[in-house]
Amino acid sequence: MTRTEFLKEQTLSGANKCRRTPMPSVSVADEPVSIAERKALGLKWIFDNMPVYIGPKELIVGTKTFLAPLDGNEDGHDLFAYRLYNPVRYINENDIALFGCDQSYSNKTHFTPDLSIILSKGIDGIINSALEKEKDPSLKPVNREFLSSVVIAYSGLKNLILRFSREAEQLAEKANDPEEKNELDEISRICKKISGGVPDTFREAVQLLWFAHLGTMIESFQFINYGRLDVILGKYLKDTPRTEAQQIIDCLLLKMYDQVDVKDPYYGKYNAQLVVTLGGVLANGESAVNPVTMMFLDAAGRIRLPEPELNLRVNSKNPPEFLEKASELTVNGCNFVSYYNDDLFVESLIHIGLPAEDAREYGFDLCQDINIPGKGDFWIVSEVSLVRVLMGILEKRTDFSSFDELISTLKSEIAHRIKMAVERFNTAQKHVLTYGRGDYDEYFDGIKNRQLPPDRGGNSPMAPLPYLSALYHGCIENALDVIYEPYPIKEKGFIFGTDTECVNSLAAIKKAVFDDKKYTLAEVYSACKSDYAGADGEVMRNILWNSPKWGNDDDYVDGIAKDLFEFCLTECEKYTTYAGGRVLGGIHQPHPVPTGSGLMATPEGRKAGMPVTVTLTPENGTMKNGPTAALRSASKVDHMLVQWNYCVMVNYFASVFKGNGGSEIFRKLLTAYFADGGLQHQPNVLDVEALKKAQKEPEKYKDLIVRMWGVSAHFVDLPRALQDEMIARFSY
Repeated sequence: MTRTEFLKEQTLSGANKCRRTPMPSVSVADEPVSIAERKALGLKWIFDNMPVYIGPKELIVGTKTFLAPLDGNEDGHDLFAYRLYNPVRYINENDIALFGCDQSYSNKTHFTPDLSIILSKGIDGIINSALEKEKDPSLKPVNREFLSSVVIAYSGLKNLILRFSREAEQLAEKANDPEEKNELDEISRICKKISGGVPDTFREAVQLLWFAHLGTMIESFQFINYGRLDVILGKYLKDTPRTEAQQIIDCLLLKMYDQVDVKDPYYGKYNAQLVVTLGGVLANGESAVNPVTMMFLDAAGRIRLPEPELNLRVNSKNPPEFLEKASELTVNGCNFVSYYNDDLFVESLIHIGLPAEDAREYGFDLCQDINIPGKGDFWIVSEVSLVRVLMGILEKRTDFSSFDELISTLKSEIAHRIKMAVERFNTAQKHVLTYGRGDYDEYFDGIKNRQLPPDRGGNSPMAPLPYLSALYHGCIENALDVIYEPYPIKEKGFIFGTDTECVNSLAAIKKAVFDDKKYTLAEVYSACKSDYAGADGEVMRNILWNSPKWGNDDDYVDGIAKDLFEFCLTECEKYTTYAGGRVLGGIHQPHPVPTGSGLMATPEGRKAGMPVTVTLTPENGTMKNGPTAALRSASKVDHMLVQWNYCVMVNYFASVFKGNGGSEIFRKLLTAYFADGGLQHQPNVLDVEALKKAQKEPEKYKDLIVRMWGVSAHFVDLPRALQDEMIARFSY
């Protein structure tokens, strides 16, 4: 058994739980320092006391252990139990009285830091930068408190790494096998060095990067992504033997999935939804693909775990072997790989005013949300459910004289909702940034007299992020926590959801009501309210369901989609945030089952409570002209209007790619789509019969991976409702 095979077994069995222990409830709430410093003290307490664990054959070490091990009778641990505030109390009663609530739980996530900061500075460099900035006489208390919190947090990380060094040293003293002793001695040496200093070797860089990420996950518990790891680590490869470097990357990917027995409330099993960005171009415009890029692809194909997802930036300057290797992974069922038209995304980001060097550095938040690692946070102004807006209009009025009048009314309502959402966001953003400026009286006046919330989308003075902040450009330089948005790129995103349902509903209304005049709009809405009850309702539903549908390269419906989507995206461009960033539009619909469960029947023939589709994916049972047509439909929207996300998922029968040449078929399909102006693709290559068999005999299909939307999972670990929705996607 190879080291990788052994470590995969250890990972999937949750072997590290042998060192897990329930952390005692600890309070630092009465320490005579600021909230930011108390939060950092709580984090440092975990770093200082969390049990350390180094498993057999590990080369990259470090794992969260502050949770009791399973006793064999439980389903798993609730992922949310990993939040820092569970074992550590840092908010006191005076804070709660002052703010009017306890928001220690709010802890905004959805960040993508720049992990190269810690590799280039080292932990001591980060601490010294904060200490140097503290000498600035113009700093306000909020600034000094923040800098102090960074020093506390990173002193804790330094201690944690030194504890691993000592653990490795003690294990080496007990080791009987010379090879094992040498490996443990090397772990001890590396940990001691990177506890303060910068890495020189590839393995040192990977180990420090992992500890850096581990710190973000202890502070924030989930949704803190990795960024462009091939670019970050490539410069450290140097003359490292390729077999050695490949083994290290294997170990890193396995570390990224080492909380396997933690229970996620939605997915049923661990799913941190974290993304590694690979490929594309460098800041100078040259190809970013390097040997480390290919090592990640090789490791992913060998290990075959659903996380981390690999988001691949495919640029015309990339070498052909990059896409060739990725295509092999896709057609062989590695449904955690997604593809981005890098040339067009860079062009669209430059179009909105980002410097070319920054535009070329984009990475990803979870799902497929674009971000600029360490320089911006595009999450999020608000979202609008397009089909809900449509149904709200029909509830009030069905006497439209023409389809154009209906579309005009829909656009007016969408525009109004965008305007109101941006105004609400700006009010909340201004309010929180007021605290960051040190204008406390104005901030608390807003809470008391204007009933403003203490936070802005999770950014709250009661939930600072001192550790994460040091991995963002502008935070130490401006002496401000990341929650006050001191980073240089100010843009934010705006989501438009239930897109396919809205477009298909409009096409069905146009066809059945205004063109063929089979029904009145009032009759259609009444049928939706009744969930198409009765024989007449079912007849109507079938007529509506057989109207033109999105994803078939049919301009009858695609023209409606292009007009509506481009209106939404253009409308966003009219607005800026209080901080001065532009509002970026994104076409995005995750969570198909819960979103659909609360949605009434819709005019395209969808029944009430049925799952919605993933963003621009054709509705289940409607992709009549194959995947090429689905991709052609998606490519008709002007790419210059999209800077955030634009997910197109197609579910392929595995039989399409079986035999020699399958990866070439997929590669030609993808490149043709990109050449037509397509932006993004998330393929799902599956054998639908295998899915059905996996429901009956899950123990035989433990490695079956499915792409759900921007995230992937082991099919057998999903709740039944999500499994059924996945199978329904193949009902063509």
